Amino acid sequence: MSSDATRLLDLLWERYAAEVPYARTFARLSGGSFRNDHIALRSLARPGGGIALFARVFERFGWKPAGQYTFPDTHLSAIYMSHPEGLPRVFISELLADRLSPEAQRLLAALPADPPAPDSIEALAGWFSAPPPPEESALLTLEKESQYGAWLLAFGRKVNHFTGAVDDVEVWQRRMREAGVPMKADIEGEPGTALRQTATSAAPVTIALADGRTRSWPYAYFEIAQRSPGFDGFLGPQARALFDMTKRS
Repeated sequence: MSSDATRLLDLLWERYAAEVPYARTFARLSGGSFRNDHIALRSLARPGGGIALFARVFERFGWKPAGQYTFPDTHLSAIYMSHPEGLPRVFISELLADRLSPEAQRLLAALPADPPAPDSIEALAGWFSAPPPPEESALLTLEKESQYGAWLLAFGRKVNHFTGAVDDVEVWQRRMREAGVPMKADIEGEPGTALRQTATSAAPVTIALADGRTRSWPYAYFEIAQRSPGFDGFLGPQARALFDMTKRS
């Protein structure tokens, strides 16, 4: 079971890191490998989808729900899952579209229903993929109300971020900046708190549009986290701040 879980995480990392150069920089500075604190996924709350769908995928491999969070101002909810063999946590969030405007709900309805998750590990890694090309006007309109919703139109089930677990987040923030990586301006969490986090800027990628054109859109960041011994969960206000890292500047 753990070998399948590890293989899935490895495949997801390969896909993610191919598009997020900042993640590759962290891995290089870490000597080629690093401790992964958690991966994060985004979803749309709807019948047959959302947190429930993603949670079932990871429950196959032994992960279990371990905590939940709400973010009312952005109409999001989330859970995290832990693994009994110490594999990285999985943080899954969902957008509550029924709390958005009718126009935003109409635009999000263009997302195709999520298909059943495949059984084979290789096919399952491919399941974490982008939706069909969106209309540019839909992206630009939706991001005014929910940048998270616009991200879903652009990237669907793709991994949102991986996270390096470190012993000193301030040291790593400085090392990444010295390597030329654009970083979040501050660190979430005061010294001595149970969890301190920062992140790179979101790496932009070129996405296809429904009319055949392309454009750049912020895809994914790489997070860096420092945990106190024994603390396994997340801190809601800090997680909320990190959602904003995929905003267009």
